[in-house]
Amino acid sequence: MKFGISAFLFASLAVAVHGLGSSDLARIDKKILRTVRQNTATIVRLAFHDCVGGCNGCLNVNNPDNAGLQGVVEALEELYVENEFDALLSRADYWAYAGQLALRQAVSVTDGVEESDLDISFQTGRVDCDTAPYTDDDVELPSATLTYEELTAFYSERFGMNEEQAVAIMGAHTLGHTSPENSGYKGSWVSGEGNLFNNNYYTLMLSEDWIQRNVNNETEPRWQWNAATSRTGMMLNADLCLLKALELDEFGESACTVDTCGKSGGANYVQKFADSQSTWLEKFSKAWTIMQSAGDYTLVDLED
Repeated sequence: MKFGISAFLFASLAVAVHGLGSSDLARIDKKILRTVRQNTATIVRLAFHDCVGGCNGCLNVNNPDNAGLQGVVEALEELYVENEFDALLSRADYWAYAGQLALRQAVSVTDGVEESDLDISFQTGRVDCDTAPYTDDDVELPSATLTYEELTAFYSERFGMNEEQAVAIMGAHTLGHTSPENSGYKGSWVSGEGNLFNNNYYTLMLSEDWIQRNVNNETEPRWQWNAATSRTGMMLNADLCLLKALELDEFGESACTVDTCGKSGGANYVQKFADSQSTWLEKFSKAWTIMQSAGDYTLVDLED
């Protein structure tokens, strides 16, 4: 049974803390929900990119790794300013809230997933950098060519996540798609489901035969994995490494194929999340909460 996104969200959120109450959240929801619906995957991506360096409401839009995010930063900033949301919450909290709302929006249109399966709650207390919403600082974002060991080390060092949580949060790639103008890669992880939120990222990873190909050029190669027999989706090295122990050169080309690469340390987690959507959502919710807690501040639950 599906519930209206606002009804579920604000039934699960609490009342005021630091001057922020449920009526304020309802007003924010009303003002930004249209933008969230139009940019669901991009806002989830923004929420993640913001927290890689500590959730502080600041993004370097000149960093190529942030390509494609400037438009949604501008859209959210316009709403933030014209509605005087700065009197209610920091931009860092605002972006975190928008990211949660985007996830709930995706769940609300996905068959077989209940909004109660996504166990995340909104907390406040994140602190903006001095130049929010923009910064010239660069944070090291995870590369698309990471091996399993490198990927899990990144999540451990930046967020304190264990390997299972790292594999779980990567399931956010069920949303959205890559684009040549932003990253040089091409296609959706799960074709035709870019606005849905389920465990098909894992089931597809296990069910397809994958062939690696360079989708860019020889000067700036972009090696990705495409389904061999159908157009059901694509995987980056940083995705398929969850299942396979890829042997990558400096450009991301693998010396082994899906058939000849051994299993990686994440293979059992991939199988576990493919077998049980509820298990994946439970672990994802925990990982997302950890990610949105990164930074030098104290988060506070909203009170009843």
